[in-house]
Amino acid sequence: MNLADLNRNISSVIMARGEHYLRSGYVESVRELKPGLYRARVAGTELYEVLVQLGEHDKVLSSSCSCPYDMEAICKHQAAVLMYLRDHLQENASPAGFESAPAASLQQMLEMKDKSELVSLLLSLALASEQTEQIIRIYLSDAQNSDGIGDYRDLIRSYINLYADKHGFVGWGKVDKALQGAELVAAKAVQVFEENNPLQAVRINLCILEEMLELLQASDDSDGTVGGMIEDSLDRIFEVAQLGEQLPPETAETLFHLVLDMTQHPEIDGWADWQLDLLRCASELAVSEELQALWDEQAELLGQSSDSGSWNNQYFASGVAEIRLEQLNKQDSGEELQDYLYNNLQYSSFREQAIRLALDAARYDEAIRLAEEGEALDNANHLPGPVKKWKELRYEAYKLSGDALAQRDLGMELLCDGDLSYYPAVKAAYPAVEWPPIYNAILDRLEQRWSWNNVYTKLLIQEKEFDRLLKYVHEHPREIEEYYPYLLADHLQEVVAIFQSYIKQSAAESSTRNHYRQVCGTIQKLHKAAGSATAEPVAHSLLAAYPNRPAFKDELTKLLESF
Repeated sequence: MNLADLNRNISSVIMARGEHYLRSGYVESVRELKPGLYRARVAGTELYEVLVQLGEHDKVLSSSCSCPYDMEAICKHQAAVLMYLRDHLQENASPAGFESAPAASLQQMLEMKDKSELVSLLLSLALASEQTEQIIRIYLSDAQNSDGIGDYRDLIRSYINLYADKHGFVGWGKVDKALQGAELVAAKAVQVFEENNPLQAVRINLCILEEMLELLQASDDSDGTVGGMIEDSLDRIFEVAQLGEQLPPETAETLFHLVLDMTQHPEIDGWADWQLDLLRCASELAVSEELQALWDEQAELLGQSSDSGSWNNQYFASGVAEIRLEQLNKQDSGEELQDYLYNNLQYSSFREQAIRLALDAARYDEAIRLAEEGEALDNANHLPGPVKKWKELRYEAYKLSGDALAQRDLGMELLCDGDLSYYPAVKAAYPAVEWPPIYNAILDRLEQRWSWNNVYTKLLIQEKEFDRLLKYVHEHPREIEEYYPYLLADHLQEVVAIFQSYIKQSAAESSTRNHYRQVCGTIQKLHKAAGSATAEPVAHSLLAAYPNRPAFKDELTKLLESF
């Protein structure tokens, strides 16, 4: 896109809104940060920032806006700024509000001032903004001082309060900004850890965790940003916890109690994954029998806090069992580990590990039995995903044990269930003379069975069954967009006919600009398949058929101009 042809690349609606913003003076300032890079401030529901990068001949290399609009690539704020730049660069003048980049950098300007002037500047900035004051306090504070946690908490809350409404709720679109304080504190946590103070690093991360858990109840976290901040904090705590026995015993014990206590925080109740993450961290820090006993007691207590038959309780119990299994793996207690596995086969991951141990020990009958039991249990619970996993492990056991017939039959079952990776082995397992009827039966079964990964059409393409692929596309016209390249050589006329029919039907069902663009995208593929002589009449016929759809006309006109 070029500044000179904005109208061709931005929808007429967005252009009209952008022009209104420009003429109404909503573009408050435009600043050239460096050659070709512009930052603008545009007034709207709030003040938005637009960044535009221009290349040679005013080509728009990139454009972004801090507003939440995502229906189209360019919003009205960007359109206003692009028109502003177009007018400015064409006139080769600097209208009011335009600023060029300063000759000296900010760093150079600061270095020219003496200490007293800089202190005065910082004090004035702190007086003007609570957030700035907290940032300065944290920067100047002693990172080793545990009493400084209050400053971190204040900084996090100051940003949350700044972007919360009068009821204390942070709405969607403001959550990212409300987290700026937490992000600054997170950076401090990383710095403190790198400065070899794991205890303070964990304290800071637990502070972030507490504040984010509370914010989660008072914000619209549809994008998962607050949850992501929580998980990042837990990851940083685990990074410290993994040091385990490398830490001084008293430090490890202090960290253990800090982390274990957090599992009882009221706001984390019901968030099983995060409680389990904290338990996993505490497990790494349980460097003595006394601490391990406390860990066991807390894990059992948390497991009893909800209904024993509930899904959440079962999920939590499974997670605790996983952590205990990790503990046994570290102790390298072979017999005890196997006993623990077999006593917890109700958990899928335990059964899988038991099967793999049996395979490694060449106990193939045992592996097959465990896999079949898993299939039966998950079939009864209508869980197709785990059932496939047990079948795959059973297939591996048949293969390793040399049971070729059972391997072939199960491979056929997995293939017809939609896994094409078993096809070569199944084909190789039959004598050539027996294969043709088996092959046709496989195709028939796959044709009747829907699969998310289109295994039927993949096999048709692999075996060059293009007549059968054409039949499939006739029955599923929308698939012509994906499969036309395989059909052009032998079925060009049929491909064109399917495209024309599908485009006509899609146009009749379209009612929005996005729909119209999809129709034009299909015409573009017809153009690629059969050329302009075939595609242009289709576009013209739609222009004639829908004269009262201006958005459709706009998209079709742009399409025709591109041919």
